Amino acid sequence: MDAINIEDILNRTDDDHISFIDHVEDPYQLCEQMVAIANGDAGIIIIGINRLGESLNLSQDEILSTLRMITQASFELIQPSIFPKTQIVDYLDTKAIVIKIPYGFQKPYCTIGGRFLIKSEKDKIQEMNLDDLREMFQEKMVNQADQMVIEDLDHRQIDFETFQSFFKKKFQVDLPEHIPLITILESMKLASNGQINTSGMLLFGMYPTEKFALSQIVAMAFFGKDTSVLEYRDSENFEGTIPQLFEKGLNFIELNLSAASKENANLKEIPKYVIQEILINALVHRSYYMDYFTSGNTVISVFDDRLEIESPGALPDNLQIESIKTGCAFQRNPTIANYLIDIIPFRGIGLGLSSIVADYPGLVLMDDPDSDQFKVIIKRPE
Repeated sequence: MDAINIEDILNRTDDDHISFIDHVEDPYQLCEQMVAIANGDAGIIIIGINRLGESLNLSQDEILSTLRMITQASFELIQPSIFPKTQIVDYLDTKAIVIKIPYGFQKPYCTIGGRFLIKSEKDKIQEMNLDDLREMFQEKMVNQADQMVIEDLDHRQIDFETFQSFFKKKFQVDLPEHIPLITILESMKLASNGQINTSGMLLFGMYPTEKFALSQIVAMAFFGKDTSVLEYRDSENFEGTIPQLFEKGLNFIELNLSAASKENANLKEIPKYVIQEILINALVHRSYYMDYFTSGNTVISVFDDRLEIESPGALPDNLQIESIKTGCAFQRNPTIANYLIDIIPFRGIGLGLSSIVADYPGLVLMDDPDSDQFKVIIKRPE
């Protein structure tokens, strides 16, 4: 974060980008100001100095308490979470806190109580009107989640060797050395404005990273046919790119299905291509919007008689389970789907689940708009 000059801030006239707070009494007070600025065009919050430039003499305890409340407000009270930068500055022989709210690429933001706020003038905030809110939602839906940029992640978070190998395989030429990597990534819709987007991280990102937590699988294997037995056969949490998650998830499934088969010789095996197709569809076509619409991980549940794969994101209004069976498809993340076919070999990408449904009768598709989840149950052959 660049050095802050309080005098320069006090001389600025763009009131809708600056808020002054004397003391923070609770995180909800801070949350509302942060939401209001994030729904605008970025800005800053000054704590401990008023608009006249007078210091309110924050104590050390107040500073520490405020820093904790900033973290709580950013990640627990705002949906989707924002990632502000905080700096303690010296001013008039005392200290103040400056919070820089970045431009909100996932607008509109709201408080945990469901209030969509915007700055009106000076330190005042107001509820967003329906027209502005509708416009933000429309813009959000036009910009797919796989194109959302990740704050503070640039080309250094890309696994260069993996991307280099992919580039040569796909385009049959070496990666150009005279063109900056970020320029190439932007031309391929894997980055924007110098920052890596969701597609770039999900396909070629380096893990683990604290700044990107969308790419995860929660995997569980149970004894028997239900969850009544509290002891797991196996349990793992995986993170990584989609290709890495595909490999880890597939290995987990095969290992635990095999373990059940060894215990019961009457169990028949699920064809591998069915498992591959359902798993990759769950990873490619899940919702990567981490906000008030959707949250959570891809979940794998292995039982003795079946496999369940659940992913965030219900079907869109124009797609129903019956239409999927007849061949209709929907690409929620087109950039990811476009490149993944050159990374992972599997059949049916872009064709939906119709071919698998036709081939394998032991499939149950479940769409749950209320919880915003889509689940596929794969039964063992009878």
